[in-house]
Amino acid sequence: MRRAKQAVVASAVGLAMLATPLALPNLGGSAGSAEAAEVGGDVAIDPVAIGQAIADAAKTADNRSGFVKGAMEKAFFESGQQYNVIVMNLSQGYNSDQLQGVQYFDTVDYDGITFGVWIFEEGTFINEGDGGYDNWAFRGWFERTGDDEKTVNFHRP
Repeated sequence: MRRAKQAVVASAVGLAMLATPLALPNLGGSAGSAEAAEVGGDVAIDPVAIGQAIADAAKTADNRSGFVKGAMEKAFFESGQQYNVIVMNLSQGYNSDQLQGVQYFDTVDYDGITFGVWIFEEGTFINEGDGGYDNWAFRGWFERTGDDEKTVNFHRP
């Protein structure tokens, strides 16, 4: 019998963030555009849509790795494919201190496990715990380093 999965916004601050739309700097033109990006343009990120998309990923995933990958993809596309994204099992060791330009962070629970979701411009993220899609996934513009490739250096698109 399939157990019910639940996604929960874990903090009052996160809930307040989800209720407030953000306007973010445009880091590039739209796909297929032949014109240069306009300086000072905006890419609108809707935290409510991101939170709902991640909650939907938790409800529809039959397994943990499916949830982690689904949450990563939904966060990437809901942020306009203009930012780097990490989804990480927060019970594992990690270091996110070097992430810069964080546009969104919140937690989501999947089957009793709390995951962090970051949307950001650039920086270094280190997974000090177990790898694999059960525990983390990321998308954007990056290079993996180290023997175990658990250090990821992200840059802007």
